[in-house]
Amino acid sequence: MARPQEMPDTAPARPRAVVRGWLRRARPWLGTLVDIGVPVGCEPALEAAFEAIARAHRLMSVQDEGSDLSRAHAAAVGLPVAIHPWTAEVLRLSLDLQSRSDGLFDVARGSGRWAVRSLQGEAGHALVRLDAGTRLDLGGIAKGWAVDQAVRAAQAAGAAAVWVNAGGDLRAEGVTVPVRLRDEREGGAHTWLQLSDGAIATSDFTPGARSELAGTLRAAHVSVAAPDCAWADALTKVLAQLGDAQHPLAQALLQAHGARAWVHVR
Repeated sequence: MARPQEMPDTAPARPRAVVRGWLRRARPWLGTLVDIGVPVGCEPALEAAFEAIARAHRLMSVQDEGSDLSRAHAAAVGLPVAIHPWTAEVLRLSLDLQSRSDGLFDVARGSGRWAVRSLQGEAGHALVRLDAGTRLDLGGIAKGWAVDQAVRAAQAAGAAAVWVNAGGDLRAEGVTVPVRLRDEREGGAHTWLQLSDGAIATSDFTPGARSELAGTLRAAHVSVAAPDCAWADALTKVLAQLGDAQHPLAQALLQAHGARAWVHVR
């Protein structure tokens, strides 16, 4: 069977806000092309959304030498490295999901132990590597989290409707956008679902896919829809390892986050 791949077509289908036109821009961030749309006249909201994306990238990308993660990797084992509140929040979410997924979601990929600690005598948090080999990669959750922050930034700057699509991690608020599936073997695409006031993410770890999955369980091509893109993004990594949306652990996590999942078949 041909492999379906989630391809969001982010041209708005049914705006619920009063919108006379759309201002749409795409810029390279987060290791992909980030596409953002807001109503015409909302240039400050568009810029606020992109600034949120850029900040998340600078803080959490392992490719950025000045990021919180890169600084922690360069520090001595056991030395607390002060981190931004955004990084601390994503790390806390990662630890929570690691615990609730029986270790399937692991931003250290088994490389070693780490912890987030409160700094004494001042506000803030620090990241501490507890083993010399510990290397963290937040790519499985930070992209979705950045999309959420971009949406919130646009709304705070006055956008009545907004969509943000970061390489398939998509969230739309105040507007309905179609999500399309592309058949890479046979060609063509068709609308799969309509997304309104929520998020969807897809991860493909089947044989031949470009992404690699940490772990030893079954790999799959999964889409997850949830209210927040961070959880949609992260849960695809857990579901891809389970390979079954009906697995009791998958069902428990999906229910906890108001999410739905699809395991695509080749």
